[in-house]
Amino acid sequence: MASFVSDIDPVARGEVIRRGFLDSLPDRLGRMAAAFEMPPAEGRALLLDLLHALVGSAGTFRLSHLADAGRKLEGLLCKTAAGQSLSDTALTAAFRRLERAVAHVLAADPSELPSLVMPAPRKGRDTLTGHALIYYLEDDVEQARQLVSQLEPYDFHLVPFQEPAAFMRAVRIAPPDALLVDVMCGSSLMAGPDTISALTEEGIHLPTIFLSARGDFKARLQAVRAGGSGYMTKPVDTVALVERLDEQIGRSTTKPYRVLIVDDETEAAEQYAEAIRTAGMEPLIVNEPEETVEAIRAFGPDILLLDVNMPGCGGLELAALLRQHEGLLSLPILFITASAPEEMRSPALHLGAADFLRKPFALDSLADEVLARVRRARQLHALMARDSLTAVLNHGALQEQLTMEVARSARDGKQLSFAMIDIDLFKRINDDHGHAVGDRVLKALARLLQQRLRRTDIIGRYGGEEFAIILPGTPAEAAVTLLDKLRQDFAGIRFKGNEALGVGFNVSFSAGVAELREGLDLPSLNLAADSALYFAKRSGRNRVHLNGSLTGSL
Repeated sequence: MASFVSDIDPVARGEVIRRGFLDSLPDRLGRMAAAFEMPPAEGRALLLDLLHALVGSAGTFRLSHLADAGRKLEGLLCKTAAGQSLSDTALTAAFRRLERAVAHVLAADPSELPSLVMPAPRKGRDTLTGHALIYYLEDDVEQARQLVSQLEPYDFHLVPFQEPAAFMRAVRIAPPDALLVDVMCGSSLMAGPDTISALTEEGIHLPTIFLSARGDFKARLQAVRAGGSGYMTKPVDTVALVERLDEQIGRSTTKPYRVLIVDDETEAAEQYAEAIRTAGMEPLIVNEPEETVEAIRAFGPDILLLDVNMPGCGGLELAALLRQHEGLLSLPILFITASAPEEMRSPALHLGAADFLRKPFALDSLADEVLARVRRARQLHALMARDSLTAVLNHGALQEQLTMEVARSARDGKQLSFAMIDIDLFKRINDDHGHAVGDRVLKALARLLQQRLRRTDIIGRYGGEEFAIILPGTPAEAAVTLLDKLRQDFAGIRFKGNEALGVGFNVSFSAGVAELREGLDLPSLNLAADSALYFAKRSGRNRVHLNGSLTGSL
């Protein structure tokens, strides 16, 4: 059965899982002893399966003496299976060694066992955790006020300070997620860098972005020497600043990497999952191979971590079965094996294997291997499925997602809303300010949607200045309320444009919302949202429309 890993302390959970493995050793040894006493034709294959599971788990839990004893017996049994003649005395001696290794582990004090090495917890914030706290050192009250209002829609809570002393006291008492610092605060040309240097000498290190009207080499060098991680010239491009802040504090607008683990060995699978979760990824465990396809459909993993040796259906067989499904042809597969992978490398490569991991391995190494491959897989998928400018889904990928969500909604009986958004008078923006500015407006709206919507919501660029949002489990009225709040916040963002036309400009959008109802198919849902958007545009723009109801206007 597929299972999620609970969200508790990873080291503590790792020890709980290992304790469960230790408690299972007497039963495991009893089953191996029964298999050892069976006639070879019946018992050797069963014993090999039991040994394979024992060796892999013992290695993962850093019980090297037990793993070596199991591996020795496993090697002898493999030789007999290959036709080599071995005395019963050699096999019996190897089995007795295994029994002694089990007894030694069970008799040991828990403090004497090797400690587990878990991957370091991944740093960073999640978009669902609320506002990121930013302290802003700026002596120009009006500039500070403007930047506070510009960043608020993107879930940044900006606290301005005019005096370095008050700023430093606040940092010491309640450190924020990041710092914004004006280089020249007050009369001193380098008050900002000097303030950060003083905090650094106290051992306080926080992501720091310097803001300045100066862009010369000397000012930038001073900021670098003070420990600045970013430098932006005024007037500040809000969208660029949002992207830089997100990067500095590790706040992601994308879903966590998802890893599906298919392994019949429960304790080992749970330990893999805990290492993966600790590294910031989202694991799901499947112990029965026949449940894999359904789990993939429901979970949508970025990569599959697949044990090669499983009774009933081996990993290579399961991989071949998965590749029969058209939608699973490109899913990366990382095989786990306690055997030498050379003899299975060729067939595995034909099945699209990402690589092999040979047991035993350190759990932090497992997390690193999975993270590197899943990141690459997500990047390759993004190249095919995402709009290059805004990083949201492109039109084709959006329609694929809408097809799946409509089918899921119809199957589960859950509500689904679909919204279409169009930036008002976008052609005028391009004509007056240039296409580069128009691109920044598109990116600003995409970023706002990514920051403010749930991770279960799906955002795509429908084409040109049009975006679309799929809102699973959301009734139309709630979708309208959400879109209207986003409409108001987006209209308050100030963009830097053509300086000959003034200091900046604001932009609005119109939106149409439709809800999937009984008898409404995919084309009809598309048409309903598009018609609602058209009505909002004709009614004066800067509005959200649903079934003849309008909200908001200039």
